[in-house]
Amino acid sequence: MEKTGNSEDVNDYIKVTVKDSDLCSRYTARVVKNIKIAPSPEWMQRRLAAQGIRPINNIVDITNYVMEEYGQPMHAYDLDKIEGKEIVVRRAEKNEKFVTLDGQERTLDDSVLMICDGKKAIGMAGIMGGENSMITDDVTTMLFEAACFDGTNIRLSGKKVGMRTDASAKFEKGLDPNLAMEAMDRACQLIEELGAGEVVGGAVDIYPVKKEGTRIPFEPEKYNRLLGTDIAPETMLSYFKKIDLGYDESTNEVLAPSWRQDLACDADLAEEVARFFGYANIPMTLPSGEATTGKLPFKLRIESMAREIAEFCGFSQGMTYSFESPKVFDKLLLPEDSKLRQTVTIANPLGEDFSIMRTSSLNGMLTSLSTNYNRRNKNVRLYELGNIYLPKQVPVTELPDERMQFTLGMYGDGDFYTMKGVIEEFLYKVGMRKKPEYDPNAGRPYLHPGRQANVIYDGTVIGYLGEVHPTVAANYNMKDRVYIAVIDMPEIVSRATFDRKYEGIAKFPAATRDISMLVPKEILAGDIEKVFDEKGGKNLESYQLFDIYEGAQIRGGYKSVAYSLVFRAKDRNLEEADISGAMDKILKALENMGIELRK
Repeated sequence: MEKTGNSEDVNDYIKVTVKDSDLCSRYTARVVKNIKIAPSPEWMQRRLAAQGIRPINNIVDITNYVMEEYGQPMHAYDLDKIEGKEIVVRRAEKNEKFVTLDGQERTLDDSVLMICDGKKAIGMAGIMGGENSMITDDVTTMLFEAACFDGTNIRLSGKKVGMRTDASAKFEKGLDPNLAMEAMDRACQLIEELGAGEVVGGAVDIYPVKKEGTRIPFEPEKYNRLLGTDIAPETMLSYFKKIDLGYDESTNEVLAPSWRQDLACDADLAEEVARFFGYANIPMTLPSGEATTGKLPFKLRIESMAREIAEFCGFSQGMTYSFESPKVFDKLLLPEDSKLRQTVTIANPLGEDFSIMRTSSLNGMLTSLSTNYNRRNKNVRLYELGNIYLPKQVPVTELPDERMQFTLGMYGDGDFYTMKGVIEEFLYKVGMRKKPEYDPNAGRPYLHPGRQANVIYDGTVIGYLGEVHPTVAANYNMKDRVYIAVIDMPEIVSRATFDRKYEGIAKFPAATRDISMLVPKEILAGDIEKVFDEKGGKNLESYQLFDIYEGAQIRGGYKSVAYSLVFRAKDRNLEEADISGAMDKILKALENMGIELRK
């Protein structure tokens, strides 16, 4: 390319300072004076039109022409409007206002790179120039800019201000900084050829770290293994030579030029080989590697078992939103100081009804049950496996604790004990063989005060169940009794097991003893069963509650409870003394609790 420019020095016209070299790896500038604005030649107009670009005038058309020819965007500023005859490349101030060439005012943040003069911003780097420095018909001296800006920053900045231009689209893909000066010289050559102005000698070129080509190890065996081909190394190198890739035989490396920014690793070179070899010519091969036995992770197996048990018990799966309204806490009668009111707030919600992440799965379940109830569906049973989001602190500074909840809800046929049976079946199936306990003093305001309980396993609360409080049910437009159970799945996963130990069929006969008792009403059946487990000895095989009665024939403050106890030894026939000894211990412990034996 012929040398352009007069005997003057561009540094007498403009000074350039780049404050953010991480976002601007190279900045070049030249000055053109005695500008003559006119239509561009017909040949240039035709070529631009073929690219879908509307011709405007010779100066603008030259910048667009060079952009298409070299892939290097350029921009022109009216030098007389640049205060201090200085260019400063810096980040925008926070909430800085700037009016672009299209007349729109943009609000910027400190991540947007700006082109500024001595006092003000005159362009958004790589996106669009400013209205305050635009080229008009009375321009006399012009500053040409060709730079290389960070593609990622240009893309993010364009998204923030809602603008994407032809220039930003090219910067986003990544440009070779080594082309910037070539494109600048080409533009100045066209200026002189078209008589559009007088190019000032010299150029400003801020290029602190020159970009070199990439060196990639040449590994033909790996490329063949990846593609499933058997291509000779010499053939691969002949492919690379056709696309200007060099080869250093001493280091066995492929030399990719700086403008091939898409070549960085062995997979990139394998792709080039595949393109030349032809995708249609790559043979079909069986996958290589070891065969492994696939199965679900342990956590998903537990969740699968929960679905199986729920559906076996007549429940249908539902899915509800994790986004909720803060108003649900009032519907659930939660006190103002409840921890469940501490939530993760959505930054850009669809509306107030979806403005927080749920801390309880109840609202979604009760809403679904309410929908079915008001559509006159009878005997509805639903379950859901979904996360709740419990912030570790408020305001939120780290990710919340996401806990999977197994939620069951029903109305119609069934009661508290139906729900209790589903929970116990689930615990049994996941290998939690210890007997769960139920604490009626759960203190949950959204449940009926006399028909609720925490589910306790091995001393830890793993969930709760109960009848929904009548006021809460009314808040959801339901007049029937509604039952809810919630199991905290992380507590289940940490205790569950699918290991099973099988025992042979019993060889010796069982002996049964029935006992009927007068029990104070405040004593729970679980308290009685604890006595059986502790005092029954190793020969107590099982026990079953078969009768409970409260009525006029029973003393006030008491209830009649009857159990059947089964004794069996694994190695011999039991004698009466074996059974009597265990029964005496049981009865004595029951008497100490204030329980009387009915005779």
